[in-house]
Amino acid sequence: MSFFRLILQLNFHFKKITGMNKLLVFVGVLTISAACSTSYKTIGYKYQNHSINVLTDSVNDPVFSEILLPYKNELGSEMSEIISYSDTSLIDFRPESLLSNFVTDLILNYARNFTSVNQPGIEVQFSLINHGGLRTSLSKGEITKGDIFELMPFENELVLLKLTGSQVFELAHHIASRDGEGVSGISFGMRSGRAEDINIENKPLELDSTYWMVTNDYIANGGDGMIILTTASQRVITGAKIRDVIINYLKELKVNGLKVSVKTDRRIYRVE
Repeated sequence: MSFFRLILQLNFHFKKITGMNKLLVFVGVLTISAACSTSYKTIGYKYQNHSINVLTDSVNDPVFSEILLPYKNELGSEMSEIISYSDTSLIDFRPESLLSNFVTDLILNYARNFTSVNQPGIEVQFSLINHGGLRTSLSKGEITKGDIFELMPFENELVLLKLTGSQVFELAHHIASRDGEGVSGISFGMRSGRAEDINIENKPLELDSTYWMVTNDYIANGGDGMIILTTASQRVITGAKIRDVIINYLKELKVNGLKVSVKTDRRIYRVE
């Protein structure tokens, strides 16, 4: 009985952006061993993945270059699409910035629209985004889809959490200990790493009341020390990726002939 080895090169790709116009591609090589007879039976196989990433960018391989070219061209065209315009540069910094205000206002508005359709019994009062989740700035003028992938390179999704006033009180102190995070719908001062004069929708925080907030799944799972959020009494998964929410919002602005316009309003501030 003789054997032969059939070599199949499987070319497939995942459209995951790791940076501007970066494409993560895996080229798989599958080797199948089979027995030659009147019928064929697979008796074994093995495979090896070849990752195309920043480490192989400088490798001059005609085969890989040919495989990547159509994906690179397609992705480059998609990422260069202008989806909106901004009146000013949006730069992130603590305790409050134009960029963090833009994102938190946007996701709070999305959450309220989401609950009005899918969870009409829920009223979302405030939003929270960690500054560490905003990975770059947005320049004045054109905003491309690639810019938003750079801003939000992660696959984070929006979740809704139900908290007591006491839990919000603890959350505000934790945020103050970090010199601020991006928020909307909640405001407070910070003195010596503690929060004071905490307001929800311009009303003093009531420790015995309950509140709904929207944030990303990383924070909701306790990321950046937000352990208090893991004790929420209720959690609603929206299934919406923050990046997609931002992109869709910006496209809508453009269709309506509007630009991104943001201001700071002392929603988080340092008390001297």
